[in-house]
Amino acid sequence: MVIIAICAILAVFTTTQWQAVKRRNELVTTTEQLAYFLNEAQVDAYLYNRTYHLYLYSSPWCLAIIEGERSPTCQGRFRFTPPHKSVTISGLTEKKVISFWGKNNQSQTASLQLKNSAGTSKILISLRGRIRICSFNSALTGMQPC
Repeated sequence: MVIIAICAILAVFTTTQWQAVKRRNELVTTTEQLAYFLNEAQVDAYLYNRTYHLYLYSSPWCLAIIEGERSPTCQGRFRFTPPHKSVTISGLTEKKVISFWGKNNQSQTASLQLKNSAGTSKILISLRGRIRICSFNSALTGMQPC
């Protein structure tokens, strides 16, 4: 009975630890994929000398990059849907727009925060179109602290 009790305690402990690791990995992969998505749009705007606007759509959230005005649905030249539903976005509202201007290889400065139960990460977009990621939680591997 003692061995069964010890095994049960260890199983509970490892399950909670595994869930924490899973949430951290979900946040890291979503942040990295969103940064790559934004970088791809910025490079495309520069290569083809286009002006793109980034719009947020909610429930469930997604981002669309559109050359013109906001469309009623999350459709555009580029579209990002989060791979994990546990991750939420803040720092961008449905009324705020982030733009990429291809002529001068510039973008509107902005920051986006992604959150879940494991912590918070941030994506920073500079005027020159540089896209960086950082974390507010030191447990997120592969990210510099903010």
